[in-house]
Amino acid sequence: METQDKNEKGNHGEKDEILYKKYIFENRANIDFLTNIFDTSACDGIEIINPNTKTPYNSIEQIKKASRVSKPDIIILFKDTNVIRYCSIKSLRGAKPSIVNHTPRSAKVFQTTLHHCLLDIDKIAKEYNDKRKERKIGEDIAFGKLQSFNDENVRINFIEMISYFLFTGTGSRISPNECDSILVINKDGSITFIDCDTDEKKKNYLDSIIHNCIISFRNKGMPTKMNDVCIPWIYTNEITGKLCGSIHVRL
Repeated sequence: METQDKNEKGNHGEKDEILYKKYIFENRANIDFLTNIFDTSACDGIEIINPNTKTPYNSIEQIKKASRVSKPDIIILFKDTNVIRYCSIKSLRGAKPSIVNHTPRSAKVFQTTLHHCLLDIDKIAKEYNDKRKERKIGEDIAFGKLQSFNDENVRINFIEMISYFLFTGTGSRISPNECDSILVINKDGSITFIDCDTDEKKKNYLDSIIHNCIISFRNKGMPTKMNDVCIPWIYTNEITGKLCGSIHVRL
């Protein structure tokens, strides 16, 4: 396994996305390697497809980072069955990988697709901001450590929110291709494939991570022109004096 190129741009997770796409591409006919990750689904090898062009990669030099609006980082065709999986790559080798990336309350998705979740996300924001002001918590807090976690409706709507951002789209749009699986790069460099091609599998995966999801509300991603829609999530950072109100959730 090659190491990361220090000259390559991006954070650790972005570099690992490219590194492991290349690694899997190089081993696309290595049956022992593949079946260790994907089980017998890969018994006849795989094809690695570019999520930006929807065409198979022909050379390792073609492999780049996926488009920002694409939920899958890599598309895998299992040759034996012709099944296609749209995979998001999450690396645990650096900082905790992002699920919801600095999104304000005024984002299009919270005014449309996830609008019905807002009141319960507001409860999380209020508890978070109150505890920040009282200096009971730092910037990051695991969802399971908030009292809001014990509210069933809050949990349901929080799960719906992270499900959307993990599998379906961004704050501004639905992805051209939704994800149906996760490729986890573990701290030791090994790869775990998590199949989420049914609602039940998605629910099981989300239930397994929800307690430890790291929540924060930050200044990054805040709109240039503030509006009243943003207010329920906003607090003023006691050190920088900046308004913070963009939700950020990490795995």
